[in-house]
Amino acid sequence: MSIYTRTLAAALCLAALNMRAVPAQSPAIGCSKDKNHYSCDKAQFTKALKAARVVAVETHPFNQVSAGALEGLARELGKSVQSGSADLIFVLGAPDPDGIYIGPNDRELASIRVFQPGPNGERGQLLWVESFIGQPDMPWPMVVHGAIQQFKNEFK
Repeated sequence: MSIYTRTLAAALCLAALNMRAVPAQSPAIGCSKDKNHYSCDKAQFTKALKAARVVAVETHPFNQVSAGALEGLARELGKSVQSGSADLIFVLGAPDPDGIYIGPNDRELASIRVFQPGPNGERGQLLWVESFIGQPDMPWPMVVHGAIQQFKNEFK
């Protein structure tokens, strides 16, 4: 074992011993991310969705088709839509491109993310992620329709 390896191992051990314990927090609804996969608490999100009266909607990229479809989803769920303060924030967006696409593999084309409101009307904690998977040559209006249908089927 080289001197560098021994020094690094000793430094890592010392750092591990000096770490402070973080006090346990009360359980919160929300999502956790492991690599590119989100795990969300469906039961808690369902309660938050039922309790919400007013939602805000955002789309990325913004276009009238996406915004209209997301507003339609909110209305079908019995929510009124407004900008500004809301009980939940629905965001429909395309994922960031992650390199060169090769082959016929399905990949994430869009997601509907639902957030609690944060301070000053910003997005707060992420409560739900509904990812729509498909072929990357699918037209955006079809992707939007598919993502919304998938969300509706999940929360009928």
